[in-house]
Amino acid sequence: MNRLFCLLFGLLLPLTGLAEITLTDDTGQDITLDEPAQRVITLVPHATELMFEIGAGDRIIATVDYSDYPKAARDIQRIGDYNALNQEAIIDLKPDLLIAFTSGPAMKDVEQLKRMGLTVFHSDPQTFTTIADALRDFGRLTGLDESANDAATTFETAIGELGSRYGDRETLSVFYEVWHDPIYTLNGESFISDIIDLCGGRNVFADLPVISPQISLEAVFEQDPQVIVTGPVGNEAESPWTEWPQLQAVNNNALVTVDPDTMHRPTPSLLIGAGQLCRDLDRLRSEVY
Repeated sequence: MNRLFCLLFGLLLPLTGLAEITLTDDTGQDITLDEPAQRVITLVPHATELMFEIGAGDRIIATVDYSDYPKAARDIQRIGDYNALNQEAIIDLKPDLLIAFTSGPAMKDVEQLKRMGLTVFHSDPQTFTTIADALRDFGRLTGLDESANDAATTFETAIGELGSRYGDRETLSVFYEVWHDPIYTLNGESFISDIIDLCGGRNVFADLPVISPQISLEAVFEQDPQVIVTGPVGNEAESPWTEWPQLQAVNNNALVTVDPDTMHRPTPSLLIGAGQLCRDLDRLRSEVY
């Protein structure tokens, strides 16, 4: 009897170990895995960081250029970039999951890989809530639900603490410049705009219908923001906005520089950039406004 029980248990064990996973990605597509992913290729840098954040960095067998955080990610094999992917190399690696963006030049390669039978999960978190959701989704996909939930909860708590500290302070109107020539900004649907709100600011272009609109210099003058936030000015001695002292932000020297690496990726590392922006706005409240 004992031998029969052991035999039956041994036959059933592989079946009970299978845990089918079905999730809806950020394009509305349902994907299904027969079991948690073990060989993952991240085709967008934020996915690489989120995988490490939940303790799944060792599951990444290849990634793309600019997947440089955390430091361990720099040693992972590269199989392309935002513009194009090495399909042959990806196929040779036999991944059980690709994590891709939702748009961009490389999407033609992603669609071809789908047609060849590879499983693709599209990820494009644009708010604090969807960043936390992405952490939990990646936990589901890799079977690391507990650590992923811990990472998401830690992120949500830190966001809440920043909001509690700075969100109710005197509101400053803010223009966030993504690119200078031509001028690009972000509307209210972006997590950058959420960060501005979190710090007690108001994104002056929040109501524009496109998430990353090109705007005119005249539009900036019309809004006349109290603060202008830009990326590093590079080799220039000073911000190009100093050419326009008619703007109150320029006249008051309320020009803030941020690090794109800690502001432009939908990952917990944005807490670094968010914290710095909150402190900069608070300094301007006390010194200027």
